[in-house]
Amino acid sequence: MSEKKRPTSPHLQIYRWNISSLASILHRATGVLLYFSVLAISWYIVYYTYQINIAESDEACDCPLRAIIDQIFSLAAIGVTFALYYHFVNGIRHLFWDIGKGFDKKTASRNGILVIASALLLTASTIGTVIFLKLF
Repeated sequence: MSEKKRPTSPHLQIYRWNISSLASILHRATGVLLYFSVLAISWYIVYYTYQINIAESDEACDCPLRAIIDQIFSLAAIGVTFALYYHFVNGIRHLFWDIGKGFDKKTASRNGILVIASALLLTASTIGTVIFLKLF
């Protein structure tokens, strides 16, 4: 019995990346990031609740490791902020898709770029607001 030659599905090397595929992948990735960030924030709240007495004596510590950890948490906060804004704005895009708007190729590409730009702009404005409030 000979094997039948069946057509194979195109592999990732054949597909050309476009903004819609990037937006879809980014939407899923930010959803996963937001899920795990909620778990991490919840764990931190519980941990912090039981560590208040230790933290008061630890404030005077001028450790290099603490500065590195603070920088990592700042970068993580920026990442979570971007993920939250991107997931929110792209969710609005999906709501428009649910009512049948924005499916043609040109509009979908334009809206994908608009979603990414909006998320970056909102993230930058949030970071700017936080910096302003810390300085003044």
